[in-house]
Amino acid sequence: MDLKKKNSDTVEHFKIELKKLRSGRVTAQSLDHVKVDVMGSMKPLKACGQISCQDRQILIVLYDPTMTHAVAKSIEDASSYAQVIIEKGQVRVNFSPPSKETRQETLKLASKKAEEAKISIRQNRKEMIDLLKKQKSSSEITEDMQKKGEKKAQEMTDQAIKEVDAALLEKEKELQEV
Repeated sequence: MDLKKKNSDTVEHFKIELKKLRSGRVTAQSLDHVKVDVMGSMKPLKACGQISCQDRQILIVLYDPTMTHAVAKSIEDASSYAQVIIEKGQVRVNFSPPSKETRQETLKLASKKAEEAKISIRQNRKEMIDLLKKQKSSSEITEDMQKKGEKKAQEMTDQAIKEVDAALLEKEKELQEV
């Protein structure tokens, strides 16, 4: 079992989930989660055009101007707080600043996702410790090796939880910006 990889995957998944949550800041990555139906297959928005950001607005210059309506619909479906404007082969997306209530709800959701990530990380540690105990009982490893492994598992768990906390703190700061 590769605890470091499992924890790293959990932390990365958490960071991706945080990016999906709306904050006061608008970046070109704000729409990374949007998928566009292009001739029956779902493609990421960034594969459909060049994305740039200015203030609370994102401009998407499409590689294929015939896709404007499909792109606009995908953005509207994915973001209830985005106002989509279609202009000559481009899609402009305006974002209104989030209300105080919206920011508080987003913070609660971010905290919930952080707790879920921590639970997953702790579960990974438990699986590793159970594996070490099983190996010890079948005499594959010594008691010293088991204790070292458990200590290492705890260190990796602590590090992963610190990364989750740091990402959550960054999101909290981002949510305070209006």
